[in-house]
Amino acid sequence: MYLKTAPIGADPYRRMRDSMWECKYGKEPLDIRLLVLRFLQKSPLVLLTAFLGAFCVGGPYFLTKVTFGPAKEYEAVTDFYIDYAVQANGEEYTYFNQTTWTQLITDDVFTDKILEHMAEAGESAGITKPQLREYLYATMLSDTRIVTTTVTTNEPELTMKIEKALVLAMEAFGEEQKEIAGVRILQEPKEASLVAADVRTFRACMLGAVLFVFVTVFYLLIYFVLDEGIYIPATFERRYGVPMLGTIRSPEMNILVKRYFEEKPVLFIIDKKTDPRQVEAVLREKGIEAAGVLGESELLEELDRKASEGIGDKQSVKVMLVIKAGAHNGKRIEKALDICRKFDAEVTAGLLWEADERLISAYELPEHVLYTWRRLRKETGRDKDISQA
Repeated sequence: MYLKTAPIGADPYRRMRDSMWECKYGKEPLDIRLLVLRFLQKSPLVLLTAFLGAFCVGGPYFLTKVTFGPAKEYEAVTDFYIDYAVQANGEEYTYFNQTTWTQLITDDVFTDKILEHMAEAGESAGITKPQLREYLYATMLSDTRIVTTTVTTNEPELTMKIEKALVLAMEAFGEEQKEIAGVRILQEPKEASLVAADVRTFRACMLGAVLFVFVTVFYLLIYFVLDEGIYIPATFERRYGVPMLGTIRSPEMNILVKRYFEEKPVLFIIDKKTDPRQVEAVLREKGIEAAGVLGESELLEELDRKASEGIGDKQSVKVMLVIKAGAHNGKRIEKALDICRKFDAEVTAGLLWEADERLISAYELPEHVLYTWRRLRKETGRDKDISQA
């Protein structure tokens, strides 16, 4: 809704207030600078959520994969070279492909021989055929004549026992098959090697951090965009078209009070958590006397009394609106301005209470730098030299 102050007669600053830019809150342009500064204020929270995400995702992953992870595994990798026999037409048998070897290594033709050789050596250790199938694997990496077998168990001694029996089983299998002329061992391990666990704790931590940061930033973005609170004086002036005196620490506040208020202003405090006596005491320390400090109910009684005193025209009441910074009070401010408009009370200016001075200073930093640069040029006489040139 559009909220403007009511006319109260001759006012030399009326034109300036009426010329101020004013808009509906729903159509208010996004203040990118303020948004970035508020994001920077929340940067410790973003970092905290990043650490929390890394801990919540990486911690359970580390516990399941490392602390309480599966037992260590040991493997023995052996390379066999298969010499294929020549057929009657002069061509070699070549139908033992990777799929064939992967299937054969776990079939009875191999498992029975491995268990038999281990039993003869007294090293069977009660291994069953289903268990043995889980320990064995065969593949072809590149050449169809080279078969790579892998034995993987949780004990290095057992791994080597099965590997020795597998070598004997492979030689016996080659002698039985007419398609194979011979089997040679290209590489045989002397001892089982520890299988490196595929632990990706760092990636899990990074995933958790990224997810938590994304959710946090998305939430903050929605929160900042929907937040209707007042954090800097410029937002109040743009949104409601009412001049802002600044904050208690603003150096121009006393001068603006003298310009806007010829008499003592009535302080209208719209936030219940703001202490009226504290506001009045702080303003008194600044040399600003108030005609009264009123809440919403007290202001209504005062406006009704003022209105009943006049017979022809209603006596005007000049109100200074005290707004608590960042209190999510946008709708309360609209209501307060609407009440004053209906009672022909002029909200002459506003005062931002308990504002973040560092945020305001950072928001106005480019203007401060430009002002200081101009002042230095003026003091050093450089502007005068340029004009004379």
